[in-house]
Order: sequence, then C-alpha cells, then structure tokens
Amino acid sequence: MELSRRRFIQGVGALGGVAATGFSFDVIAQAAAGAKKGKASTATAVEIRKVKSGCAICPNFCGIEGTVVNGIVRTIYPDTARADFYNHGICPKGASGMFNTYDPYRLKKPLRRTNPKKGPNEDPRWVEISWEEAFSTVAARLKKIREEDPRKLIWQHGQGKYLIGEEFASAWTKAFGTPNMSHRTTACEAARHVADELTWAGAGILPDLKYSKLLLNFGANYYEGEQASRWLDWQTMQSIDQGLKTVVVEPRLSSTAAKANEWVPVRPGKDVVLILAMAKVLIDAGTIDEPFLVEYTNAPQLVDAAGIILKDKDGKTPLVWDTVSDSAKPYVPGVKPALKGSYKVEGKPYRTAFQVLADNVKDITPEYAQEVADVPAATITRLAQTFAKEARIGQTIEIDGQKLRYRPAVLYTFRGLAAKEHGVQGWRTGLILNMLVGNIDAVGGLILGGAYARPQYFDVSKCEYPPTRADLAQSVFFPYANHHIAQTSNITVQNPKAFGLPYAPEMQIYYGSNRPVSIPNSWQQFEGLTKTFNVVIDILMTENAWYADIVLPDKTYLESWHYAPTRGTPDTGHMAIRQPMTNPYNLEQDAFSIMWELSKRLGFSDKFAEESNKAWKLKEVLVKTGRDYTPREIVETIWADKTKKDFSVALEQGFVGKKKDVKSKYLSGVEDKFKGPGKAKMKLYADQLIDTYYKAEGIAKKNNLASVDLAKLRIAYSPLPNKEHAFPTPHLEAKDYPLYLITHKRMYRNQSGNTVNNVILNQAIGKDAATNTVQVNAATARDLKIKSGDTVTIETRVGKIKGAAQVIQGIRPDTIAVSYHYGQWSPGYSPDSHKGIAINQVLEHHPDLISGHNSFNDTKCKLYKA
Repeated sequence: MELSRRRFIQGVGALGGVAATGFSFDVIAQAAAGAKKGKASTATAVEIRKVKSGCAICPNFCGIEGTVVNGIVRTIYPDTARADFYNHGICPKGASGMFNTYDPYRLKKPLRRTNPKKGPNEDPRWVEISWEEAFSTVAARLKKIREEDPRKLIWQHGQGKYLIGEEFASAWTKAFGTPNMSHRTTACEAARHVADELTWAGAGILPDLKYSKLLLNFGANYYEGEQASRWLDWQTMQSIDQGLKTVVVEPRLSSTAAKANEWVPVRPGKDVVLILAMAKVLIDAGTIDEPFLVEYTNAPQLVDAAGIILKDKDGKTPLVWDTVSDSAKPYVPGVKPALKGSYKVEGKPYRTAFQVLADNVKDITPEYAQEVADVPAATITRLAQTFAKEARIGQTIEIDGQKLRYRPAVLYTFRGLAAKEHGVQGWRTGLILNMLVGNIDAVGGLILGGAYARPQYFDVSKCEYPPTRADLAQSVFFPYANHHIAQTSNITVQNPKAFGLPYAPEMQIYYGSNRPVSIPNSWQQFEGLTKTFNVVIDILMTENAWYADIVLPDKTYLESWHYAPTRGTPDTGHMAIRQPMTNPYNLEQDAFSIMWELSKRLGFSDKFAEESNKAWKLKEVLVKTGRDYTPREIVETIWADKTKKDFSVALEQGFVGKKKDVKSKYLSGVEDKFKGPGKAKMKLYADQLIDTYYKAEGIAKKNNLASVDLAKLRIAYSPLPNKEHAFPTPHLEAKDYPLYLITHKRMYRNQSGNTVNNVILNQAIGKDAATNTVQVNAATARDLKIKSGDTVTIETRVGKIKGAAQVIQGIRPDTIAVSYHYGQWSPGYSPDSHKGIAINQVLEHHPDLISGHNSFNDTKCKLYKA
C-alpha cells in the first residue's frame, strides 16, 4: 500500500513530495505560501480582511469570522454577533479548519482510474486528466444510463448535504430521472427523526433548557458530538447556574456524564426497559398529566385485540369512549373521552390506547428493569418520582402576558436511544415518558420543530414491491424509512434480484461521502463499490474515492459559496451564507458547478433550474431557465428570495437572525395543531405501524418473499415500545461473546475524512486527539490481565481488529467503548490518519427495520491481549 500512496501523492500535484514524508507545521506554512506561488512573500503591502462565514466541518454550522492576510486564512474565531442567536464558541475542528484547505494531500486535479480491479490493496494507477476529459467521460456514462433507464444511477452524499445543500442534489436527481438520491441520516439520527414523525408528524426536538429544572439525558453528548452542541453546551451551563439538574443515562462516563449531577450506567441497549419501568411507576402512582393525554394525544382512542384503532363509519375517524353518552364516538365538541378502561362496542372488546400501554408495562417493574438494564430498582423508582415531581403537572407560568403550561422536566436523546436495531422504538419510549407528564411544547419541556408539519407520516406506508429505490426505502423491506436512505445501496447492488429490484444499478456518484467507512460491517459495504462505475466528488482521497473510477476535486467551505444551513434553537431562527476566504490551489470547480455543467451537457439544465425552485421552495426570486449560474449567483438568488434583503447584508454579516416570541415558541405547535376535539392527535399509540405491518405481511405472503423476516418485522412495527425492543439480534444470538461493544463520537474528528489530516488536531493538541483507544473497565482489565497501552484484539461475529487498551473506571465492567473516527486506511491520507481503530469494520449490521438507522451500539464481542 505504501507504493500506491507514493504514486498517488506524485500524481495529484504540488507538495506531493513534502506530503509523503508526513505532516509538520512547516509543511502547512509551505503549503499556504507555495499554493500562492510566492505571491504573498513578494507583496509590498499587507491586506487584512475579516470575512463572516459559517463552518461546515460538522452539522453544528457555527458562525465564524476568518482573518485573511494577503489571501491566506490566518485565524478562525467564532462570529460573536451570532452569540445571541446560536453558537457562543467553536470547537477545535472549526478553529483549525483552515488546515483542511491548505492540506497538501488535497485533491487538486481530476483523476481517472486505469486499473479496473478495486480493493484496499489494489493500486488504482491514477492518472491526472483535464476537466474537459472528466466531464466528457462522466457525461457519456450518464447519457447512456439516462437513455436506457435513469434509475441505474445512484447519487449519495454525506457531509455534502450540508455544503451546497441537499435541495440541489434532490433537484439534480429528479431532473435526471432517478429516484436514487440518498444521504447520511441512517448513520446519524434517522431513528430519532422517524420516531418523531410517527408521534407528532414532524422532526426536530430540543429541550427548553432556559426554563428546565431537570434534564434526563439518554446519550446526547453535547459537550462533544451532538448536532446542537454549540448551543446545548452553553445553554446547559447557563441553566445549571439557574438550578438545572442533569442526569445522564449511558454505559460510558462521557464528557457530559462527567459534568452531570448523576451518572446512571445502564447496560447497553436496555434503555427501553428502564424507561418503560419508569412509565409504570408514573402510571401506578397516578402522577401523569391526564388532561394532556386526553386533549392532545390519541391515548383515549379505542383499540381492538389485533391492535387496530376503531374507526367511524367513514373508515377514517378514530373513536373514543364518550363518558357522557357511554358509547363510542368521534372526539368532537361535547364528547368527554375516557382515558382508561375496557369497553364493548357491538359485542367486541376494546381498550383505550392508554390502557393498552398500562397493561403492557404491568410486568415491567423496576425490579424487572434492574435485572435487564442492571440499574437498581430503587434508582429507577427515584428517577421516575423525581421526573414527575419536577414536571410540576398541572402548573402554569406567565411569560410576556401569556399563561402557559409549565413542565420543567424533560427527557432528551440524540443517538443514545437511536443508533440501534430498535432505534425508533428506543426514542418512542422517551417521547411517551415526556407525554405522560405533558411536557411537549410546554415551558421547560420538549420543544418540537414543526408539529403536524408532515401529516403524511400518520398514514400507512405504501410498502412498495417491487422497490422503486435501490436503498429499499418505503418498500416492503423497510416500509417506514423515509429519510432518503434505508438499506445502504452497496448491499443492494451486490444482488439486486434478491430484493426484487427491477433494474441493476450501474453507476454511483458520491459527494462528500465516505459511506462504507462510516457504517457497520464496512468491508461488506466496500464490496458494493466493486459492482458499479463510481464518481467521487471530495476534497481528499477518501477510502470511498479509492474505489472510484473518476475522482473530481471539490472546494472546501472556505473556498466556496453556499446558502448555508443553520441550527435553530427553541428561541431563535436564522439564515446564513458561506463565502470564499481563499483559493490557494486555484481550483476551478465546486460541487454545484460540476452538477450544473453535467446538466448542461446532458440537456436538462432548465429542468434542473425548475426542480431547484421547488426543492428550495423559492416563491418570488427564482432560478431562471435559459441561462447559466455561477455558485455565487445561485446563492444570491436563494438569499434574495428567503430573506428579502440585499446581498450586501450577507457579505457583511454572514447571516440574519430572528428571536421567537412566546406565541411562535409555545402556542403554534401542539397547542394549535392537536389540542381539543376535532383535531389530529399526537400518537402515543402509533397505530400506523401495526396497520403497516399487516399490509407488509400481506404483500410478503402474496409474493412469497422469504427475504422479508415477518417475525422481526412484527417486533419492530409494534404500535407501542415493549421489552422485546431491548434485545437486538446480537444480544439474542452472540451467546459466546461476553462484552457489549459501543461506539461514540469525539470532538477531534469527523468521519467523512475532512479532518483526519488536520495537523493541529493530530499534533498540537496532543496524542490523545490523534488516536483512539479501546476503553475497558479496570476490573475487567484486571481479570483479562490487560494494562493501559497493551495491544488488544476485539473479536466479533464479523471479524477481528487490534488496538491499544485504555483502562478506566468510567465504563461498565461488561462494556468496552471505541470512538469511530480513526484508523482510516486510504493511502491518500497522511500517516497520522491511519492511527487507531476503524471500529466500524467489526460491528454487526442490523439496521432498524422502521427507519433504516444503522445499529452502532448492539454488537457483542470478546476482548483479549493480542
């Protein structure tokens, strides 16, 4: 592989010889100066510019201000003007982001593969080609596919979603004619999103920490890797000063757990049972918000023995038990629904949905949860009682003259309850506990991002067969996966007929994505790349690019124009751009200009423009047909339509922000969409899941689909979480593997590949940042005769991998933990990037059958000295 790396470095242009020796601070300085071909050193005057923009290394999207001296980015600091709206600081990745731009390993010219064999030990024998040859080669392939069957093209993006924007990817693929556009969400938080959509027909949650008094945090590490870290970390610290208490429930003592009032080390994957036991404590004690459950949720709706909601004669309107007329009726004015109980309607037995929940948790006692989750029953009972007490059920508060529900206790998660085989059901348990105390959109509770914004998610899935998409989304295999990815396409392309796909994908385009490295059982994913012609758009030679046929260099976020996403908070919203600060290697193209050029060559640029208007929801200032657009011009167009402000504001300020008033924050969500008779209801009981299961079952049986595991599908598609969701496949099958293997995110890396070469992170901060370790409990290490620094082997049913042990106290004795941003093997990276363990290589792959979310925390393993 060393030979391949040298050839690669020699083939990609300037600084190859220096880069091949490894990184140093001198190398970076030479890169910045050399890329400008000496212009900076001969300048007679010093030009200093301050440029407002936005970071794009991770999905926190922090506002930044760069200091640019004679065209060279010297410093990156937080944009202080945004502190009142979002981020109060930036992380080490963001502060040192210029090194990704000046990285001597950057891709600088298009490359063409000349060795048809693909593999980690195959030399691709890259040759540099012109942009004209690159465009001609790619366009010719695309033209043939578009004429034969556009579905044979798969577009995938990872971090690229947050660069030029997923809207352009959606518009381009629709204009081309392929349904196959997929992104990164199943490696991140798809299960949480889908659980939200099933429950309240929207996605996006944050705790109202400004007013919260108790935060139960199930695995959201906002001091390092959460998607809203740069707001959550600051707001949490502010709220702690105002009396907020935090309890972190997770197997490992993370940075967030270390700063909490209490750490509860739950057994991996068993959170569902722990939360259901807490629900039982609340229900048995009657410490629940009954008016909220009756008026806002479907808890009173009647359910039959098969789990189906009883409907009116129209076949659509759910029925409740009216305590006034003592009969089943729609919930309309004058009807007072019963929350609890069993009833007969036309001689057939029914229970309220709430009663089904209460019956389901009867045997999930704190003592049972102690046995399963290994958390003392007394602790579980205390947590439940404290949660109910701090929720202050029935209380109100007045803010700005508005009388509002006051529920200052909230349960929150990010990936902790989601990155599992039963991730949707994991977060559904959390949502149900929040609903029981009525904290949804209440002051101090869980604030929703657009309640009932997507009512289609309350419907039964279409359960397609044969599938339309190569990732099998919304097919009979993954009926409710709706975030542009379910099964990774690299599994499907290896045997399309096995899934009934009516075509065989031939070509994949990857933009800012290193997908096989980013998900479990990585080598299985790489096999799919050997079956297709691959085009990769990226800034570095990632592992994904190593399997490419054509590699196209992209610009970094410091070189590009982007209409930039931002992370809204419960109190603010904002719109922003990114603008170029430098272009040291004089790169000609970015992802948008590449897409635009290909659309022109294939004759669908006007269609691309029209679809862009739809994707971006532009209303007044539109992308026009019959003309070309530069990246800046396209950003100006979107900015003008979205903000109604002159582009000079974007250039000078980088963003515009708005603070929410009380009405928009607390009264436009569930109060407006769900409260009272005659309205849709939040789904405490997700009846669309059981309806979808019965539909999928019928389709599978009709088509003799042995590949659809109906037993697993039935477990996954339960309308209520249950104890079975605490037992993912490896926990049931890997009996000879005694330890739980979990993963986590660290501040210093981003697994797309954009930060693995960063010299500041790899050298200046210290060796702790440059690599990862196998974290093992001291007692377990003693039993296994392992010491810190020892080389150990992790063995799973997928394979084996070696790494350095780190013996600690802050992890459960039955658990080991490895962060997942290290050990990348591409010869196109610096040697520093190869340090540590690529733990995803040995994780079992059991995606959530509802959302498609990858299971990062379900694998079991053996551990021993190498």
